Amino acid sequence: MIDLHCHIIPLVDDGAENAEAACEMAAHALRSGVDTIVCTPHCNLRGARPNYRGRDYAKCFSMFRALLKQRGIPLRILPGCELFAHRSNLRQLLDSKRVVTLNHSRYLLVEFSFHASGESMTSSLELIARRGLIPVVAHPERYDCVQHDPSLAVCWFAKGYIIQLNKGSILGLLGEGAYHAGTHLLASGIAHVIASDAHDPRYRTTGFQSLLPVLSRLCSPEYIQLLLETNPDRIIHDRHIPAPEQEF
Repeated sequence: MIDLHCHIIPLVDDGAENAEAACEMAAHALRSGVDTIVCTPHCNLRGARPNYRGRDYAKCFSMFRALLKQRGIPLRILPGCELFAHRSNLRQLLDSKRVVTLNHSRYLLVEFSFHASGESMTSSLELIARRGLIPVVAHPERYDCVQHDPSLAVCWFAKGYIIQLNKGSILGLLGEGAYHAGTHLLASGIAHVIASDAHDPRYRTTGFQSLLPVLSRLCSPEYIQLLLETNPDRIIHDRHIPAPEQEF
């Protein structure tokens, strides 16, 4: 399985707080059947390191890869980021090509304020798409506007944007609103990917072992494979993703 959204690189954001925590997260992922993680530190988030594409990001990523090799942890890690879409500088970041897409593909993981309006989010997603990138909407089920009006996510889906749900939302660990919105989007067949959005080895963890029994009650085996293996693999290899219903 492939985890497309994970804050595992130590000491760069509010994810792994040190090397030990990061290695514990990596080892747990492997034990649960995840062999590939896209490292997605927060980017453009105020109060955290910028994590823009450049020498500093490359150094942090390379050091973590070397650490895993030194510890004998055979987890494949790939570069990426979770871009916070500040409207004040989003256009500038995109035009200067400073953002780190998912494994250098056309797919860009993007997040918003939980209280952002649906109109402002749609505007930012359209801006990203006009630059030739494919937005991957991080955890739409956690945003107030989607919880109040799930049809927003349906509109994004129809535009070809990728809908990425969080493991914690489906498990009911991120609030009742996120649980209901996430399971609704899943039941509606418009989710493309589920990712861990892991931040630590204790509470927001890597791996999908606890998720699989829950998914098996909500989805077909084919859809589960699409969410955790097939679509993430398409993204990291920069391939087209058909709408889920086109594959059944």
